[in-house]
Amino acid sequence: MKYIYIDESGDLGEKYSSSKFFVIGAIIVNNPKNLNRIIKDARKKYNNIIGRDLEIKGNKTNRYVIKKILEKINNIEYQVLAIFLDKQNLNKIPNFYNHHLLYDTLASKLSEKIIITSPTTVIIDRSKSKHEDIRIFNERFLSSLNNPNNYQININHANSIKEKGLQTADLIAWSVFQSLEHENSEFIDLIKNKNIYEVFK
Repeated sequence: MKYIYIDESGDLGEKYSSSKFFVIGAIIVNNPKNLNRIIKDARKKYNNIIGRDLEIKGNKTNRYVIKKILEKINNIEYQVLAIFLDKQNLNKIPNFYNHHLLYDTLASKLSEKIIITSPTTVIIDRSKSKHEDIRIFNERFLSSLNNPNNYQININHANSIKEKGLQTADLIAWSVFQSLEHENSEFIDLIKNKNIYEVFK
């Protein structure tokens, strides 16, 4: 059994204040307890820095703590995959003005890069509230997976406060985003086992 945690960084807006890039990142592990332990240990060790924040997040958590968590991830068996969009290329994507469909399209591009070799649970940071939107997303994501042996796949849209693995996925997506949006690679360079792809270039 494998577990895939997925989160995004950046936004899909087109305003002047919007981000220049949008990232969806995934971390794939055999044992989710390893990610749970990394987050719990960080909260315990750096409690005086993290304080009462309910979750670890790239755009809120102290950067020293983020670096320590990313370093710890290298001590477990994992794989990181991420896709990013340069939003100058938005007009190359069908229905880019519909953010629900746009997100689904970009997530499917990430899905294409995931090779399924065993039954898998996919946990996605919950951004959709309507059952129909979730159903459409799940169908497209599943159909895009590289799953030639038709292993069973379960998709859960979860709250990142409860799912510690999603908090690590947030840090990964944020680290990729920092390297693109702000040309700051000090975080993504700490992640050793990674593959990052530009889509719709």
